[in-house]
Amino acid sequence: MSIKKMESILKCPVCNLCLEKYEKQYVCLNNHSYDIASKGYINLLLANQKKTKDPGDSKEMMEGRRDFLNKGYYQKFSETLNEVIISNLNGNNVNILDAGCGEGYFLCELKEAIYEEEPKIIENRKFDFFGVDISKSAVTYAVKRDKEINFIVGSNFNIPIMPSSIDIIIRNFAPSDESELKRVLKDNGKLIVVTPGIQHLYGLKEILYINPRKHEEKEITFEGFKLIDNIEVKYNINVEDGAHVKNLIAMTPYYWTFDNCMREKASETYKLSTEIDFNISVYEKG
Repeated sequence: MSIKKMESILKCPVCNLCLEKYEKQYVCLNNHSYDIASKGYINLLLANQKKTKDPGDSKEMMEGRRDFLNKGYYQKFSETLNEVIISNLNGNNVNILDAGCGEGYFLCELKEAIYEEEPKIIENRKFDFFGVDISKSAVTYAVKRDKEINFIVGSNFNIPIMPSSIDIIIRNFAPSDESELKRVLKDNGKLIVVTPGIQHLYGLKEILYINPRKHEEKEITFEGFKLIDNIEVKYNINVEDGAHVKNLIAMTPYYWTFDNCMREKASETYKLSTEIDFNISVYEKG
């Protein structure tokens, strides 16, 4: 009796050969094997790719991020992001990668929008969704959101995906290597990059910093890509719970630079009104 296996676009992080999926593991032609965790994800992050024992955001940070996003504060942004991505879908077999997927909120929202809100676009088409994050805690929570999405522990600086395999990459605030993004993207594929607008979370900065500064407006260029669209998403949120404020802070880069004074201000903040300001840039691989 033959062993059932399926082709995949995942790449062996040791020898860079294509991985084939079996019932409980992925294996390459050189017999490097990677077990599918009982929770449903696959770990393709090698020990030499880690700077710490447990890289990326912690379990506590992921719990805070999950709880904050589940409250819908970023839903309007998510809906606009979905519209942008859906308008750029091409082909019958579409592979979508969220490079730095966190606990999976945005990728799961996208999948739901494609399958439930846009039934016409899935007619005679096949979609596969991939989420990569360096944090095992993040991926563990992501799988809980949707077990059908291919969630992978891996690095954006050595993306465990075969070359020219992805139609759309989402890079939502996550650090990455542009040559890796270019490598895994198909010709004419789209790179969706989310960056903070000038006013993003300025209300929070006013609380935390003595001299708050607005974000600098920078034009980001990627070698081998051309910018084809840019959309700004701007609206206000009112956070009425101190726990939600703390969860928001834990999602931001400010969390890593806290001094005692900032920590005290954060602990005493129970309400927050601030502007959300995102730039969504669409690049095409040329």
